[in-house]
Amino acid sequence: MLLKLLIILLLLLMIGNLMLGLKAMLSHRDPALMARYIGRRLWCAGLILLLLIIALATGLLTPNPTPL
Repeated sequence: MLLKLLIILLLLLMIGNLMLGLKAMLSHRDPALMARYIGRRLWCAGLILLLLIIALATGLLTPNPTPL
């Protein structure tokens, strides 16, 4: 349960960084600021992927069975 909550929080953080990057892109202030937010979003996505792989490998999450 804690793992799922962590993944949901990381997804919300990822969406927030995406919105902040959009705001920085539309304001035309500093391109480095937009790149920082987009970079954070990519780090969150990579962390979510890594957590899912580790959870599947250790058995904390079980994938849906394939239909016969």
